[in-house]
Amino acid sequence: MSSLPFSGATAAAIVAGLSLLLALFEAALTGLSRRAVNGPAPVSAAATRPPVDPARLRLVAAPFRVVLLALILLLAAAGAAAGSALPAVTGLCALALIHLLEQQGRLRLFGARAPWLAAALAFVLEPAARLLPAARKPEKPDSDAATAEALEDLADLLATAPQERQEMVEALLNLERSTVEDIMVPRNDVDGIDLNADWDEVVDLISRTTHTRLPLYEDDLNRVLGVVHMKRIASELALGRLSRERLREVATQRDALFVPEGTTLQSQLIAFRKLKRRLAFVVDEYGDVLGLVTLEDILEEIVGEFTTQPGSLHRDVMEQADGSYVVAGGAAIRTINRMLDWDLPTDGPRTLSGLIVEHLEAIPEPGKTFSLNGHRIEILQIADNTVRTAKVWSAD
Repeated sequence: MSSLPFSGATAAAIVAGLSLLLALFEAALTGLSRRAVNGPAPVSAAATRPPVDPARLRLVAAPFRVVLLALILLLAAAGAAAGSALPAVTGLCALALIHLLEQQGRLRLFGARAPWLAAALAFVLEPAARLLPAARKPEKPDSDAATAEALEDLADLLATAPQERQEMVEALLNLERSTVEDIMVPRNDVDGIDLNADWDEVVDLISRTTHTRLPLYEDDLNRVLGVVHMKRIASELALGRLSRERLREVATQRDALFVPEGTTLQSQLIAFRKLKRRLAFVVDEYGDVLGLVTLEDILEEIVGEFTTQPGSLHRDVMEQADGSYVVAGGAAIRTINRMLDWDLPTDGPRTLSGLIVEHLEAIPEPGKTFSLNGHRIEILQIADNTVRTAKVWSAD
């Protein structure tokens, strides 16, 4: 150890201490981006010592950060030259851990929730920061800089907000990456009124429905006439005066809204707001209806399920007494994962039925049981070459 005045173990301990200081330094930088790092100024000093601009504090912090990193690397290199790998291994592990924590946002989270850390760092850096000339603010801020500042503020908000608010903001950001097919009700599961069906069946369907709006079509969902609002026909239905002509009149008062597949949820949400609509039909490139998407479906992507059904996690997911779940085949895999905190694959089929058929490469028979991604699935009902219902439970 000729090149070190102390042992390799001591050098490793110093490296560990410097790494801890660097981690705290990184965490404190989160607070320096906020406007109130100095806290409320004392009344006597408020007039003579205005708060230091956080941007100047961050500018002064940069050299200190470099110095800490350089000291860690120098001690590691000196230890290796002296024949001891312990300082280098310690420094490598510590820097890797700091990087991992930074990538996961843990340092930012700690710094945002410990404002005293930023205040302490600001107190240390304040004398040097006051020596810097005040930055001249342009009349129009650069768009890239403004965007970066907005993202920084959003990151701080996410770090300090409660868990539910964090999830809501993240869901808002995901609207641009999700499409209407991800959340739409598949065509086979759409409840609608066939105007050409037996009239008694039509009246029975209208009487039993829990929906406030139902699509009206002729023979096939591709021949959509419009949407019937139950409120507009409730009195006529109660008095027995409802007719096919009246249904057609109510449904065609406003043209049905069609949206192409691939439309992002953000675009669709904006369209719903602009057009004052709550329901749209998703169509493919040939104009065939794939399903329908509602305003409520998009809002549930942001705020979570707000169904009023008692004892139900979701309209398609019903919990059983034995801890299993009866799930509709048309239920979206994203919904199942969100409701039950599972991790069924979402990079292929969008519904449970599609996932089962793809996995088995065949239409299963009722009663068939198999494992998928750590879950046991039992087929309960099959209809029209699709899985209507399945029982799902965790395999462990």
